[in-house]
Amino acid sequence: MARGHSRGRILATKWGMNPNSSSLGVDVTFLLFGASALAFATPVIAALLRLKKKPAESAGPSE
Repeated sequence: MARGHSRGRILATKWGMNPNSSSLGVDVTFLLFGASALAFATPVIAALLRLKKKPAESAGPSE
């Protein structure tokens, strides 16, 4: 190291989000897992609702 040049020093540290890094990877991961969970849950809930519903009685004449 040459004389006359001082090294930089850390003035402060902060805990939390780094504004220089992209958080897109985390957002995309949660979106993918959320969409997958929703795609799985929708037909399951629909099937449960159909099973709970009583079948309609026929309105035709009975003999």
